[in-house]
Amino acid sequence: MLAVNSRVALRHTGVVGWVTSDDGVGRQMFDLLPVVAPADVWCQLAQRGAVVGGEQIEHEWLVAAADYLLTGARSADGTRGAPLCTVDDLRAALTRRGRGRGTAMLRRALDHARYPVDSPYETFTRLGLLTHGLPEPVVQLRVETAEGPRHADLGYPRHKLLIEYQGDEHRRSRKRWLSDLRRVQLFQDAGYKVFLIGADDVVPDCSALAVRVRRFLSRETAR
Repeated sequence: MLAVNSRVALRHTGVVGWVTSDDGVGRQMFDLLPVVAPADVWCQLAQRGAVVGGEQIEHEWLVAAADYLLTGARSADGTRGAPLCTVDDLRAALTRRGRGRGTAMLRRALDHARYPVDSPYETFTRLGLLTHGLPEPVVQLRVETAEGPRHADLGYPRHKLLIEYQGDEHRRSRKRWLSDLRRVQLFQDAGYKVFLIGADDVVPDCSALAVRVRRFLSRETAR
């Protein structure tokens, strides 16, 4: 938590306190509480010690945070609200930092940020496949199905391959599970191959998944 023009950093369990005299830091109101603007909070994450434990945030998490900020919350009817900030907001916050610590890391993360993205693991999967030399999959790929448009987490439209991440919510919620089964069937009926993946396919790395994806893409390209 950042305090502007304060002499004492906030101290509380689970909180990393910072102080600054920089009046240029973006601020906005959250109900009656003045807070630092989301884009500036994202920039602060690149500083060593900005997260609990004092470690430096990893590139993948910095990208995932940017993806979250750029993605509006999705409602039950599938529509999305306004995002917490835009790419221009993140770029402007970066410009205000000048050449401060973490700037190069932030620029690299912003280059890899995409939207809409609905979970960090979707980000990790996309970055993991890129790390293994695969083409970048499209996020929230729109597929025309027999019951109208549906969006897959990740996909390669030219090769008709979709990648769907299944988190714990898919396991705990019977309604979500049945809905996802229906969605996968619609994707398959539309002519797509669907890879259903979980956390073990992404952490600690995507090497096994990358082999499967590369094999499928190569096979489809050779047809």
